[in-house]
Formats: sequence, C-alpha cells, structure tokens
Amino acid sequence: MHAKRKLAAIMFTDIVGYTALMGSDEDKAFDVLEKSRDIHIKSINKFSGKLIKEMGDGMLAQFDTAIDSVLCAIEIQKQARQQIKEKIRIGLHLGDITFDHEDIFGDGVNIASRLQSVADPGGIYISESIQKSIRAKSTVNTKYLGQVKLKNVDYPVNTYSIVEDGLPTPSASKIEQLKGKSLFYKLTRSIYTYIILLLLIIANGPWIRNAFKTEASPITSLLILPFDNFTGDESLEYVVAGIHDALIGDVGKISALRVPSKRTANAYRNVEKSIPQIATELNVDAAVETSVTCYGENICIQVKLVSAFPEEKQLWVHDFNIEKGELSNLSRKIAKEISQQIHLNLTPMEEQLLAEAKPIDPDAYEAYLRGMSYWELGTKPDLDRAMGYFQLSREIDPDYALAYLGISGTWGAYVQHGFLPLSEVYEKAEAARNMALKLDSSLVEIIAHKAGGYTWGEWNWKKAEKEFLRAIEINPNYAFSQAYYSHFLAIMGDPEKGLPHSELAMQLDPFNTLYMSIHGQALKNAGKFDEALELLQKLYEIEPDQGIALPALWAVYHELGDEEKALDIAKRIYTLRENELALKSLEQGFEEGGYHLAMQRTAEMMISKRDSIYFPSWQIFTLYCRAGMKEEALEWLEKAYEEHDSNMPYISVDPLFDFIRNEPRFQNLLKKMGLPL
Repeated sequence: MHAKRKLAAIMFTDIVGYTALMGSDEDKAFDVLEKSRDIHIKSINKFSGKLIKEMGDGMLAQFDTAIDSVLCAIEIQKQARQQIKEKIRIGLHLGDITFDHEDIFGDGVNIASRLQSVADPGGIYISESIQKSIRAKSTVNTKYLGQVKLKNVDYPVNTYSIVEDGLPTPSASKIEQLKGKSLFYKLTRSIYTYIILLLLIIANGPWIRNAFKTEASPITSLLILPFDNFTGDESLEYVVAGIHDALIGDVGKISALRVPSKRTANAYRNVEKSIPQIATELNVDAAVETSVTCYGENICIQVKLVSAFPEEKQLWVHDFNIEKGELSNLSRKIAKEISQQIHLNLTPMEEQLLAEAKPIDPDAYEAYLRGMSYWELGTKPDLDRAMGYFQLSREIDPDYALAYLGISGTWGAYVQHGFLPLSEVYEKAEAARNMALKLDSSLVEIIAHKAGGYTWGEWNWKKAEKEFLRAIEINPNYAFSQAYYSHFLAIMGDPEKGLPHSELAMQLDPFNTLYMSIHGQALKNAGKFDEALELLQKLYEIEPDQGIALPALWAVYHELGDEEKALDIAKRIYTLRENELALKSLEQGFEEGGYHLAMQRTAEMMISKRDSIYFPSWQIFTLYCRAGMKEEALEWLEKAYEEHDSNMPYISVDPLFDFIRNEPRFQNLLKKMGLPL
C-alpha cells in the first residue's frame, strides 16, 4: 500500500431528496441519477478534474486548482437546472488529502463532505481556503456565512456561499442556523432559566437590555475606494488619483488597521457592487468613499466612512474645504480623523508619522502627481515625461523629498524595462534616493527600496534587516516591504518564516500579479512545490507574460520533474525576450537528447555569443544547473559572483542548487557572502 499527501481542491456533491425519490418513483430516480452522472463527468473533465469515486447519488472529485473546482461546481449547477428538476448540493474545500491506491482521505475530503451536507439545495458552499484562493477572480462572487461548526470537525470553519446567477442566496435564518442556536434559545433550555428571565423582565434590570443588544464588531480593516471626481474637469484625474494614493499610504501607517493597496482599490472603480459585497470579497470591515467637488484656490473633498457588517451603515461623513497650499497634508488629516472615528489609539510613532509636515509648494506637488500619472504607464515616452515633471517639481521646491524619489524611481524604471543599462543610471538613482532620504526619512517607499539595495546590491544583511523592519514598523500595510522581506528571511535560511509575509503582501494587494509571483517563489524556495504550482498556474491564466512568475513556474516544473512543461515555459520566456538563438538551441538540444541537453546547448550558445551579445553569467549558471552539470555550473557561478550579480543571494535557499550545495567551491562562496551554510 502506497500513500502520499497532497494539497488539493476537493468537490463533494449529492442530489437532494434522492432517497425519497427512489421510494416514490424508482424509474424517475434512475433517470435523474443518470443525467446527473453525465453532467458531473463532463464538467469534471472540462475543468481538468479527476473523479475519485461515485457514492450512490453523490460524487467525490479532486482538482489541482481551487478556481477549477469552483468553475466546475458552477457549471454542474447550471447544467442541473437546465436538464434535471432535482437540486444538487455541493461542498468545496482546499486541504491536505492522502492517496491510497485510487481512493483519498483526509481533512480535505471530510470538510468538503460536511459543507455539502449543510449547503442550500442547488447551492455551493466553500471553505475559507477556497475563497482565499479564488478571490483574485473578481467574476466569482461569494457571500460570507460565518464560522460554521461541522460534524466531526474539531474547529469552526469559515464558510462562504458562491453567489452567481441562478444559485440560491442563503437567507438570514439559514445563516443563523449554520452558526448555531441563538443566545435566547440557549438561555431558555431549562425551567430555571425561564423563571430567571421572568424575574429580570419584571424587575426591568438595565443590564438585560444590553445583553441582547447587537453591535458591530470593531473595525480592523479598511478599504479606501477610488475617489470620485465631481469637479467636471477630467484633466484633474491625476490629482484625484494622487490624493487617493497618499490617503492609502497614510491610513496604512496605522498598525491596527489592514488597508488593501491602491491597485486593489482601483479594481472596484465603476463596479456595481455594494459595500458588503466588496467587504466580503476582500475580507474587510468597512470602506471609505471620497469625492472631490471643487479644485482651485480652495479644494473641496467629502469623506464618508461606511461599515459593512452587520449591515451597510454610514458611520461618519466630513467635508474638508482647504486652501490649495494645504493639499500635501490633507491625507494625514483624514487618516487621523478616521482613527478617531473608529476609536483607535495611535502609537507615539504613528502620531509622529501623521503629524502635519511643512507645507509643500502646490505647484511642486501638482508636478509630482502629474509625473506619477505618466510613470505608472511604463513606456519609454511616458517615463521621459515623468522624469520631466519630477525634475520640474524639484526645481520648484528643491526641498521636496517626493520629487527626488520620483527621479530615482524613474531611473530604476529605465533599467527595469530594459531602456538603459544599470551602469549608466546607478549613481544618478542612488544620489536622488539619498537626497529624498535626507529630506524625509519617514517615507516608507525610500526605506523599503534601501533595504532592497542592501540585500540584492550590497549584500549587507544586518543593514538590510534593520531597514526592512523599520519599513514594516512605519507602514505594516505596504505590500512591497512585506513581499521582499519574505525573500530576505529565506535568504537568511528561514523560508518558512518568510511565507506569512509574502502571503500578507498578496492579501494586501490581491490583484497585483507581482506579489502573487513573489509568493509563488517563496513557496518554491520553501519546498512547497505543489502549492507553488497551483498559485503560479492560476497566475499564468491571469497574466501569461508576468516576467517574475514565468521563471518561477519553470523552476517548479523542473523540481517536480515535469520536463516537457518546464521546456514549454522556457520557450515562452525566450519568446517574450525575442531570443531566437536560445529558442533554436532549446529545440535542437531537445531533439538530440531531451531536456537536459536542451539546457546544455542553450548555455553553450550563450557562451559562444558573449563577445557580441550580453548574456549574464548567472543565466548560464542556472542553465548548467538544469542540465545537471556540476563543474560547468560552479565555474559560471564563480563568474556571477565576480560580476556581483544581484541574484547571488538566492544561492543560500533555491532548491535548484541543492545538487552542488555541498561542493567546497559552493560552500566557499556562501562563506564569502556571509550566507548560512
């Protein structure tokens, strides 16, 4: 008997009332069962699932990705409504399962079956693990039902219902039933309780009224929705977007609040969804709605704080009418007002970070905002325009830190997008960043990028950790810091410790494929290849050209021994890079001797062309690693070290290098870099 464990999405289904139907109309029951079976098998195959077994009127199926299981369940319900009159209940859970021949067992199966048993007829209930995995798919809507105590499960399970056209929406009474009996019911189970309640009512004790009072839970998470521009001037969109970004940044400095990123917030621009629907999807407690109604010498902004649960309710509204010169401090004022309205006590550091700073020249601020509107587009002409506006901002106000940060970031973007070599811009970018830091050391963006420079540029681990922790302390909701700190911890020898940070970055910015990619890399470096594969495959469906995700997916397929898919992803990468020489080498090498020879031939091609085409030593090193060639890999690793390649820190953790990890030359490089052996 051979068994192994795996993380998988499990679907458990049954036909409601099938047993009763068998007793009353056996022919009809068999007809319903046959149609249901046909619907299930076709749908499971369509979404790349695996039918594990049939259980009378129900089925158990396994999927490699959570989104496939959900889409399959929706398809089954859709087809069932069209073809059979009986209703089906479906439960889904993402969890550990154990294989034993062709059967599976474990927590994943148990919870899925229990969710199916409590689901509405015709409905789909999913666990929190499924909901977290699919929430980047905004087309699939869910409703939070609460913590449900399931039979033979030792802990309450956060449960959601899929809410799509044609699927039932659980009623309030159903939700209460799922959560358990009411407090009043529990109190009145004995005759003694009846007597006590009667005496209390007669006495009209004031505390009994409070005992039954329903209050909203404390607000610990908050979404800053995109601003509405009601000025009638569309050219001011860059100003409105800039204030929105600043407000997210300043509210994010409040450590007691979780604040999703600007990208996540912008995903809900012009979306016809209620605050409770949005809050359920993002797992937040409340939202801030803001509108700009006038912009001139004076600026008019209205801010509303709206709670989502137990019902949508406006908690606070305030109209700000400020002079234009006060604009740079507006987001700090709003952040402090919000903290007061939700009764949060700011720490001394938070008070300092949100204190009003020296007013910025409004023209310098506007030039910076206009520069940012171009910088985010990323094309060469747009970056050139951005640089012009950032330099204009600096000229207007030479003491404006954000202007220098914009200049530094634009130099970095030229390199990132391949428009300029690093050697040409490094000193300029460093000088601008250092000037920004000198002018305002509280800017978390500067601190986080400085931590990255110490990690992948200078290999100064002590300074890097100090700056990462400082950035996280200043703004724990800045996803960039959390994501890259997870990799720093992995480099320092503790990839498991880093995973919560990269996962948090994904939660803070669930629509940002960069942070999904970084978490996929973190899972791979921690040896969680199945989890990494699920995430990266889903990401590949969303954004097939993501520059960080593709190499990570190649690495995962390599580690899992799926050479055919690893080669396909390698070809995809070199196609996007328009590297015809590499593509030709891969194909010829594979035809001659398979995957390993394809890697070898590509490395050899790069070496032969290095006089005329730049190929980093690191890239050649990794190809030799994939080819399984120790001596050649070590030779080019040493060259990458001499070139001070920014990828070198990963030699301490990446499983790709395990086959040479104990080699003296490899160990020597770890010692030289001060990395864990």
